Amino acid sequence: MTHEDIQMLKKFDAEIDKLAQVAEQLFLKIAEASRDGEGITRPAYCEQETTAGNVLREFAEAEGLRCGPDAVGNFEYELEGKDKNNFVLMGSHLDSVPIGGNYDGLAGVVAGVLLQVALKRCGLVPKFSLKTIGFRGEESPWFGTAYIGSRLLLGEFAGEQLTSLTHSLTGLTLQQHLHELGVSIDAAAAGTKRLDLNCVKAYLELHIEQGPLLEAEGVPIGAALAIRGNIRRPFASCRGEYAHSAATPRHLRKDAVIATAHLVAAADRFWQELIDAGGNDDLIINFGVFATNAAEHALTKVSGEVTFSLNVAGTNNAVRDALYERILNEAARLEREFRVSFDFGSKVGTDAVQLDAGLISKTEKAANELGLAVLTMPTVGHDAALFARAGVPAGMVLIRNQNGSHNVHESMEIRDFLDGIKVLARCALEPI
Repeated sequence: MTHEDIQMLKKFDAEIDKLAQVAEQLFLKIAEASRDGEGITRPAYCEQETTAGNVLREFAEAEGLRCGPDAVGNFEYELEGKDKNNFVLMGSHLDSVPIGGNYDGLAGVVAGVLLQVALKRCGLVPKFSLKTIGFRGEESPWFGTAYIGSRLLLGEFAGEQLTSLTHSLTGLTLQQHLHELGVSIDAAAAGTKRLDLNCVKAYLELHIEQGPLLEAEGVPIGAALAIRGNIRRPFASCRGEYAHSAATPRHLRKDAVIATAHLVAAADRFWQELIDAGGNDDLIINFGVFATNAAEHALTKVSGEVTFSLNVAGTNNAVRDALYERILNEAARLEREFRVSFDFGSKVGTDAVQLDAGLISKTEKAANELGLAVLTMPTVGHDAALFARAGVPAGMVLIRNQNGSHNVHESMEIRDFLDGIKVLARCALEPI
């Protein structure tokens, strides 16, 4: 790095520090427009999501950035570079889960805009044009599927879903919501790429860490190594037979609760064995839904029905798949032992995605140059996965979060956020 480069970055860092209060005000203004009791709700393709994008647009336009919707209704904020034909993309999503937090997704969009504004205020012109995208519909609760805005942009959307997917709040189809935004798109056009990937030098996403690792380790910055893939069975069940608990001995029972509990315990044991074997610390299983039928269950009844969900995730697809198959085999064995029947229902999921090694290295180097501790670690699903799968070099800067994510207590220190933007800038200004 030349002396001129060092001085330029120092100038940029000082300008970012001056934007601390602006950052807080932007987050607060957007939060107030999407407050839902104690939490934040920004439904995809609805007023609150649109307001978030427009708050940033008004600020960005006042600072001289070029703004507008992209071809599929996402928000776009642009700073022209020396090379006007090629660009670096930055961004994340604007929607939230129901009654969630304010920073999941939004922090990445605000970061990209503030990075561009700081460069413009300093009079610094980047090598490549910089575009920040505020994606719509990344969260799955609204239409039952994730990454809608980025999938539409990249031409990876199934056309029939435009009319088959309906919004959980409005009851409108995705196509109707797009039409409300002035986006005319039919089934044939849904699979058309709206972005020339040959012009995209990199995709970068700043995001809060959605778990406790960085906070627990006392490290402000994470460099994401990979995005976990997952196998999900959201509507699984175990069927046995209802019976009088005092009149039915164990060997004659068909107890769905005990059989499913054995399955959960076995899955946890398999998980621990793989972690103990080494190299599988990123592996995750979860039974997030686990319930008996409230209309039939009772203190004195053997339960004949349990509904549950299963999620198996990790950055090594082969290890993830092996664990999943072992769980299914155990379910088959338990069917014979307890005389029950498991039905795992529909299967959804994605494979793991490895992020760009060069951008991981740049993230680590940038943090070190700034005197910041950095931890390389896997992360969960983000829009970055779509760009990585499409062949675009993709990297992620993670910011520690004190209270987890997808909850009303989601948090982020502005100091950490500004440091994250400085790291992000060093990757965006010299992505290759």
